[in-house]
Amino acid sequence: MHSVYRQPIPTREERAAQLRVSERAAEHDRLRDMVVTIAWCFAFTLVGLFLMGCAMHTTDQKWGGILFWSALVINNAGVLATLALAFQRGQERGDW
Repeated sequence: MHSVYRQPIPTREERAAQLRVSERAAEHDRLRDMVVTIAWCFAFTLVGLFLMGCAMHTTDQKWGGILFWSALVINNAGVLATLALAFQRGQERGDW
């Protein structure tokens, strides 16, 4: 005869404790991802503001235009890409 060791079925309290631990870990991951996303958005905004400031202080019209449009593209594309990637990561985790 072949005996198979079976694990006992957890009690309600044990299962509730397991669920609390996994919920806490999932909440930590979600919060960490949110903070990192906000930091990246802030970084892209700072780069855009720096380039915009350089554009406003230059006397060369050609360089001013290049810096101005670079600031707009880098800021908007960076923030948009960061938010799109954060949304995708949230979907993979099952946040929404």
